[in-house]
Amino acid sequence: MTLKYKDIFFLILLISSHLSLAQEDDRRAIMDTVEKFFTSIKTADKALLESILVPDSLNISTTESSDGEIQFTILNYENMVTALTRPGRLAIERAWDETILIQGNIAIFWAPYDFHVDNEFTHCGIDSFQLIKKEGQWLISNASWTRETENCPESPLGPIN
Repeated sequence: MTLKYKDIFFLILLISSHLSLAQEDDRRAIMDTVEKFFTSIKTADKALLESILVPDSLNISTTESSDGEIQFTILNYENMVTALTRPGRLAIERAWDETILIQGNIAIFWAPYDFHVDNEFTHCGIDSFQLIKKEGQWLISNASWTRETENCPESPLGPIN
C-alpha cells in the first residue's frame, strides 16, 4: 500500500490534533489544581490544600525590603499548610494572565497575583508553581512567589467582593 501526500498530511493532522487536545485537557486540569489552591486559602480548607500538594514540598517566597535587601522565607510542607489555612481571617488570592508550560508529567504555572486579607489589599507578586502529574492528577510539588507591596499593577479582575 502506497501512502499519498494527502494521506500523510491527514495522518499528521490527526496526530497533532490529538496531542493538542491532550495538552488542553492537562492545561484545564492544572488550572483546576491552581483554583483549588486559591479556594483552600479563601476557605481555610486544610484537607483541600493537602489534596493538591506533594507531601514534603518546599516553598519559598521572596520579599525586597525598603533598603533593597532581599529576604527569603522558606516554608516546609507543614508550615505552608498551616500558614495558608489558618482560621480567623478571610484571605483571597487571585491570579491572571497565566503562563502554563507542560512537558510530559511536569508543568509550570506562572502568573501575577494579588492578595487580600479581610478585604484589604496586602501585597502582589508573581506565583510560580511547579506541578507533577501523579496517577492522573496534577499536584503542586513546589511553590515560589514574590511578595511586593509597592508598584503593584491594578488587577484586571477588578475589586474583590
